[in-house]
Amino acid sequence: MKRRPLFRPRNIKTQIRRQRRRYVIKSLLVFSVIAGLSFGSYWILTHWDFFSLKKIEIRGEPQRISESEILQRAQVRLGENLFAIHLDEISTRLQGYDYIKKISVQRRLPHTLLIQIQEYRPQFILYTDRFYYVDDSGEIFKDITETKESRDFPILTGLSEEDLLQRPLWAKDILSQAIGLKNAYLSSEFAKQFGLSEIHFQKNIGFTLYPEKQKYSIKFGIKDFGEKTQKLTQVLEKLNQAEVQFSSIDLNYPGKVLMTL
Repeated sequence: MKRRPLFRPRNIKTQIRRQRRRYVIKSLLVFSVIAGLSFGSYWILTHWDFFSLKKIEIRGEPQRISESEILQRAQVRLGENLFAIHLDEISTRLQGYDYIKKISVQRRLPHTLLIQIQEYRPQFILYTDRFYYVDDSGEIFKDITETKESRDFPILTGLSEEDLLQRPLWAKDILSQAIGLKNAYLSSEFAKQFGLSEIHFQKNIGFTLYPEKQKYSIKFGIKDFGEKTQKLTQVLEKLNQAEVQFSSIDLNYPGKVLMTL
């Protein structure tokens, strides 16, 4: 006669399955509680009158688009719950405007919506066989060839449509350099007196600048625009006193200035 053991060996596999089942059930309970709390908190935030929108603040001093148009495009009404407003949707609606470069929409608790707008500001017009506005970072942002947009800006010439399409990074660098030259030149007293009509770029020569109220050209090359502007101011003061007539000035030679009569 066989004896039955006093203690039966445990079924390890069954025990593991039971432990897993308990873990899954506990995890689901914890997840349900967290989800419920999150949903409840979200519902309270998006329906609580305490967070109703009372003020829309617009920053950045936009000039091309009015505040009333910004508010119309934003499609936000006072009294809406601040947390129920979708910030990304507002940004998307405003991005359709040509002159808007960057938009930031933020909540300012408890009652304010902040819309910050950075506009493109034309610095000069790039002429290829078309006309483009270029901003202060050297970025082309609008084709104005077939529009009635103002063309009362200095002109940049020397780049082609092929350059823009096939060598965009190189073309962007040239545009940025042109902005640097323009800023250096316009900081001088000479520029305040005689203005700026055109900047022309040639690959082997660099930049040549044409004042608006003078008949001569000024060759600046491709670097040291600030130093060359100072040199130009000093030379022109002496030339004006001597009443010398010339057709061009070349600032690309260290320690001297070449003039063509």
